[in-house]
This record gives sequence, structure tokens and C-alpha cells, in this order.
Amino acid sequence: MNMLGLIFADEHSSDISDLTTRRTFAAIPFGARYRIIDFFISNMTNSGVRNIGVIATTKYESLMGHVRYGGEWDLHRRKTGLTVLPPFSFFNGEERYENILEALQANINYIKENSEPYVLFTTCSAIGNIDYSAMLEQHIESGARFTCLCTKDPTNKTEGMQTTEYVLDEDNRIEDIIIHHDMTPDAYVATSTYIMGREDLLDILADSLEKHKMSFRKDVLMPALKDSKVMAYVTDEKLLYVDSVASYLKSNLDLLDSSMRKELFGQELRPIITRAGNSSPAYYGEESKSTNSIIAAGSVIEGTVRNSVIFRNVRIKKGAVVENCVINQDCTIGEGAVLNYAVLDKNVMINDKRLLSGYVTHPFFVKKDSVI
Repeated sequence: MNMLGLIFADEHSSDISDLTTRRTFAAIPFGARYRIIDFFISNMTNSGVRNIGVIATTKYESLMGHVRYGGEWDLHRRKTGLTVLPPFSFFNGEERYENILEALQANINYIKENSEPYVLFTTCSAIGNIDYSAMLEQHIESGARFTCLCTKDPTNKTEGMQTTEYVLDEDNRIEDIIIHHDMTPDAYVATSTYIMGREDLLDILADSLEKHKMSFRKDVLMPALKDSKVMAYVTDEKLLYVDSVASYLKSNLDLLDSSMRKELFGQELRPIITRAGNSSPAYYGEESKSTNSIIAAGSVIEGTVRNSVIFRNVRIKKGAVVENCVINQDCTIGEGAVLNYAVLDKNVMINDKRLLSGYVTHPFFVKKDSVI
């Protein structure tokens, strides 16, 4: 495919700092064995994109360790591949970029060095199985200057978070962009995913640097509505939002629905690929009980698990009850402990007979390496 892919590993419009204390947003674990970045790299490679740049600013060590050179996605090639683009300042030695336009400006040389005529760039806030090749086809056929991905079904998007909505005409041309905190029913919600011509993008970046423009949406996209063709690509694919700890819990638990799993992982020609682990199969003790849960390899289940997502190498001891939870890798749940609507980051120890209870809209969160 004649398109360069750019993935923004940080997400500045979310309220999920609990999970990004030690990692960038794209490295957040998801679905028992994946990282969020896996969906976006897989979507691009499944759509024929062979050059992908991952733009990160802070705490990207675990991300680099996970994606490495893109071998799992067949991107480790001589002339094409995956590149993690660490932060550097184009202002001075202290500042980091904090939005899409600044990130593009900072990596203008990387864009120049690639020869693909089109550029696809996206944030990681909406997880799905997207066919970007269909989006590019519409972009070319419509003669648009910008094509912007949007959805009418922003599943689990947190109420009160800033939302960008598109107002479309009957041909899906964007007439207006509205930014507010209350989602309008049946609105076309933006996903911060765009396709445009590479040369045009380079011209925009050069102009924005000269004129000190700071926002892609406000300084580039919205003014273009007056004199350019800005089109919406309305996806029918399901999108799971992760913009708060509550939405992280709900989007993980949505994978317990077989129709959602089929939507994300059952596309024959669009597999979601991740870095393979080397764990033994999960072990279930004689007194264990598990119902409607996803339990990854390497886990030891001696207690009860209901309606939960359990990552690799988790141990749930005898008499423990875990319900409506997301338990990340290398956690231990002590004997007789009871957890309900809890999210545990990696390597957490819950001692015997502890009770942790939250609610679906306000889960009980335990940070990485904690002991309770």
C-alpha cells in the first residue's frame, strides 16, 4: 500500500493516569494478552501499510520492549518496517510536544524521508479492527484533502470527557466540528484518525512551524472546512474507548461477549497480532470455579473467577473470589480474598481475606507493585 502509518503512543485527552504512571498509553495491557498498540499496528499491517512510525514522548521503555522491530507483524524488513520515534524538542532542550500537530512537526524529517504519497495518522484511544484500506480508497475516490475517521457508536466513551463531533452533509462531507463535554445522541464522534497526502501534510507542517500553530484540529482542520474538501469516513466496526479507568474496565469486560470477541478477533483476513508469550497453559485446581471469564496462559486458578479478564501468570488462591475484575500480569490474590469491580495493575499482591469492592463506574484501582 502507498501509505505511511503514524501512531501517537500518548493520549492527552484521557483521564487514565493511574495506568500510565510507568508506561505510555499505547503500552497499556488489554484483553488478557495484548497491548493497546497491537490493535493499531495490526490494523495498519492488515491494510497493507508497511512503514509505520510510533511517536512517543515519555515512559516508552516498555513499549519499545514490546514492539521491538516489528517482527511479530512482519515489519522487520530491509527497506520497510516499524520505527519507534523517541521525543526530541524542536523548540528548545526542555519542551516536549503535547498534541498531534506538535508531534508531526517534531517528526517532519521522518515524514520527508518516506516516499509514500499518503499518510495515515492516529491516536490510540478507540480500539477496534479497522480496514484502513477502505478508508484510503474512499479518500482517493472522493478527491478529499482530509479524510477523518468517525463512529456513531463510541462504546464506553466516558461521559464528561471532551468530545469532538462532526456535522456531515448527505455526502459525508464535514460541514462543522463541534467540541464539548456532553455527547449528542447519534452524533458522529471523531477518533483522531486522519488520511491526507504526504506532500500536502509537509506543506502544512512547514507553514504551521513558521506561523507557530499549535493545534491540528483548531489551526489546521477547522479552517480547512471553508475552502477544502474534508470528508468523514464513518466506520461500521465496533470501537471500544479507553479514556478512564472505568472505561478500561468496561471495555475489557465487553470482551466476555462472544459477539464482541468475534468483532475484534474473528476477522479472517484481519488478525490482531501481539508479541508471543512463553507461558504454560493455565492450571485449574480441584476446587476452582470459573464462569464467563478470559484467563490467560500461565495462571493458577484455585479459587473462583466470574465475569473477569485475567492476564498471564496470575495466581488466585483457594477460597478467593474474583468477580467483574481486570487482573493484570503477575498478580497474586490471597486465600479468602474477595474482589469485585477491581482493576489491578501488574505485580500486585492482595493478602489473605482482604475485601476490595468498587463499582462499574468507579472501580477499585490498585497500582503496579502494590501490596494490600
